[in-house]
Amino acid sequence: MSNRTILAGDIGGSHITIGRFVENPGNILLEDFQRKQIDSYATKSMILMEWKSLIQRMVLPGESFLLSLAFPAPFDYNQGICLIQEQGKFKHLYEVNLRDELSELLGIPPSDIKFINDAQAFLLGETVFGQLNGAKRVLGLTLGSGLGSSIKKGQQVIDGELWKSPFRDGIAEDYLGSSWFVDWVKKETGIEVNGVKEIIQSQEIFEKAGSVFNVFADNLAEFILLNYPEIQMEKIILGGNISLSSTHFMNRLQYNLQRNGLYIPVEVSQLGEKSAVCGALTLFLEDNNQVDQNLILKSLYNRT
Repeated sequence: MSNRTILAGDIGGSHITIGRFVENPGNILLEDFQRKQIDSYATKSMILMEWKSLIQRMVLPGESFLLSLAFPAPFDYNQGICLIQEQGKFKHLYEVNLRDELSELLGIPPSDIKFINDAQAFLLGETVFGQLNGAKRVLGLTLGSGLGSSIKKGQQVIDGELWKSPFRDGIAEDYLGSSWFVDWVKKETGIEVNGVKEIIQSQEIFEKAGSVFNVFADNLAEFILLNYPEIQMEKIILGGNISLSSTHFMNRLQYNLQRNGLYIPVEVSQLGEKSAVCGALTLFLEDNNQVDQNLILKSLYNRT
């Protein structure tokens, strides 16, 4: 096998994260890892140029590379067509064939570009490179600008598509994404915030609006209990930007689950956003079992 450069990335409503992996016979290493903030409300051309600038920074002039990207639903992953329309992000990318657009912008063949659901990539990355401790049935939830869900059954990882499942007066994503935090804080306190991070970083805002995390814990517990009979998960793993604030809602979440008779571990990913990047990486790996996991994990954890 000749050396290959693989750029594996995760695209969310506020960012693009790219890992540069170099594959040699018998091993693969993460050589670079970069994150860039993105305005998902920007025009198509502006978003694509932001993506292009980061991707091109991570390859040598004239270097050939493969590109795999984790992207939120709804999306046609086989064709590379964005179908996001009413999720509060990427509205200018609706029905855009991103495989064709990126192929032209980057000068690489369309066949060298692959896409995967971001929540599926997250749990796939945790399965191959993370610490799932042999659990056979796992629910992965990515909590960010929207709600991503994935389910591990044995060694198979599938997109859970629970973001659009009926929940209370709407769908699950209405109550478990960052926009819910923004709306709740505005309604209950009159304070305008841009997201969860702002609530935590400002002591003044947290003192007035910190109870939002208790309500969120109640929402998340209700959602998990509602889906447990169908999924029968042995473990839940959380990712996404909201999971970074888990110290503010995890105890209440666990209490709510246990008082309803559900005693299963809920953990936050140690790899963080690198999980989705690693899940995207596997699209170009012929056999995940042949990867030297200890070697790649060392390179992952040594990168901040």
